[in-house]
Formats: sequence, C-alpha cells, structure tokens
Amino acid sequence: MQVNVYPWQHDTWQHWQQLLGQDRLHHAVLLASPKGSGRIALTAMLAKTILCKNGVTEPCGVCHSCKLFDADTHPDFHLLKPESEGKQIGVDAVRAVNQYAWETSQLGGQRVILIQDADRMGEAAANAVLKTLEEPPSHCHFILLAASMDTMLPTVVSRCNKWKPKLPQESVVKRWVEAELFDSVPLQVIRINRGAPLAAKAFVESGSLGAHEGLLDAFSGYVASKQGLFTLTEKLIKSGNDGLQWLSFLLLDVMKLQQGTQEGLVHCESLPLVEKIGRAVPASVVIRQLTALNKLKSDLVKSAGLNNELMVSRWLSDFQ
Repeated sequence: MQVNVYPWQHDTWQHWQQLLGQDRLHHAVLLASPKGSGRIALTAMLAKTILCKNGVTEPCGVCHSCKLFDADTHPDFHLLKPESEGKQIGVDAVRAVNQYAWETSQLGGQRVILIQDADRMGEAAANAVLKTLEEPPSHCHFILLAASMDTMLPTVVSRCNKWKPKLPQESVVKRWVEAELFDSVPLQVIRINRGAPLAAKAFVESGSLGAHEGLLDAFSGYVASKQGLFTLTEKLIKSGNDGLQWLSFLLLDVMKLQQGTQEGLVHCESLPLVEKIGRAVPASVVIRQLTALNKLKSDLVKSAGLNNELMVSRWLSDFQ
C-alpha cells in the first residue's frame, strides 16, 4: 500500500500530527474524499504512524513495524474493502473485522483497521461496525474511507471524528497532472474525474481518454441515427461503471445546454458533440433517460445476478 502525503493534503496531515503528538487521536477517524484524491495513501500514512514503534507524529521507516507495513505483512493492520469494484461490503466481512478488533496485538502495540469504501457497507454491515464503535476496544483504531458521508448510516458517522478536506482548484489539479505526465491534459479530464488529481492522472495513463472519446462518438451517432445499438451496448459493457458514469455526465451537460446554460459543463471541450445530442434528443427524453440511467447504475451495483447487457440495451432502446 502506497504511503504518501500529497501537497493538497498537508493541512489535514498536520492536524492529525497535532492530535497524535497530544495523544488525542480519536479511536475512529472518518475521511470523506473522492476516489483518486490520494486518500488511501494519506490514511496509510496515518496507520503506519500509529503502528510505528519509534515515531509519534510520523513513521520512522526503519523499525520492525514500519518494515512490515511497507511489505504489506503487518499482523496488526487489517484492510477491509469490497470484494470487487462497485460492490458492497458484506456483514460477514465486518463481523470478522469486529472479532479481530478485540484480539491482542501481535507486536504488543496498537492495532489499526482501515475500512476502504465505508460508504459501500450495507445496512447490516454498518450496524455491525456501529456496535464496535460504540464500545471501542482499547489500543485499536478504526480509519474509515468514504467518497461521501451522505450515504452512510448517520449513527456510524456520529461515532467518528470527521474530516472532509477540500480538493485543490481545477487549475492546480490540471497543472499537477500535466507536470506528472509531461503532457497537456484537457480540462474536461479533470471534471470527468471530479477534480481528483490521481484519478485524472490514471484516466490518461490507462487509455481511458481514448475510450471515453470513442464512447461519446458512438453514443452521439446512435441517438442521431438510431443505428448501432449492438456496437454501443458492447462499448458500454466493456467500459463498465465508468462508461455509464460518463454518459450520466454527458446527459447532464445536454440538459444544461437545453436549459440555456453552459455553467459547470463537464464536457466543456466537447461542446459541438453535446449540442448535436441536444438537437437529436428532446429535453423530456433527456431528463427521463438521465433519471433511468441513475437507477440503472444503482441496480447494477446492488445485484450481481443481473443481466448487464440486457439492461443496458433496454435503456439505450428507450432513446428510440
């Protein structure tokens, strides 16, 4: 697990260091930050510091604990996350973590449980975590990571020390990504990735820029001609959750243009394409399909047994 503090995280890290130095760090820390913001690296730094045998406000990097952490073999660190992207954390996995929380430290120090995508816990799983947070074991710290607190069980949120750091301005993110890649990056790449620097960088490195452009071209061609349903469905299935999210942003942009505003457009550098879709699809259909798309994304996440291809194809067919 990468351990790092990025420039835009310095304020949060300094606050945590103060709490560590004063021995006032809460037993449950909740960090709300989008994926690709560097949140995992930041919380890994916190976990490594808590477990370190020498350091108080930062890890020494040389003790046995630090070396075990760097090797991803620390016996007193436990990572809980969904089994696959977009899926929920089950109650059985949480119960196993709860049991671990009460065990004795194998290195005779602190224990840390990091719950990645804590906002992906189902109600039963969240309630199981809540019981442990209400009566926390000694020498055990919980670190919860979420994209948003809004979808989490309020009682779980209330039991945590909450942190919601601001992401840097778009221009700062754009400069950082370009400096990392030694290349210019379209502003809409930053917006597609909700201003998260690492997500924007990974978007370009993974080739998603080309996949995104190809999907938008195929979609605009389909809604204009009502041909190419099979090909477009294949592209969407191949792109997974990302492709559906890209179309969600796109339809929202179309809706804004149809309502006479260009403020906050995600696809700010693809205006001709957005306008083309706006001319081809009536405003009432755009609103209906955007609502249906959001429900489709939710349904596909909740149930692994659904026929994704059939459901995506049905949604696309409704544009006709």
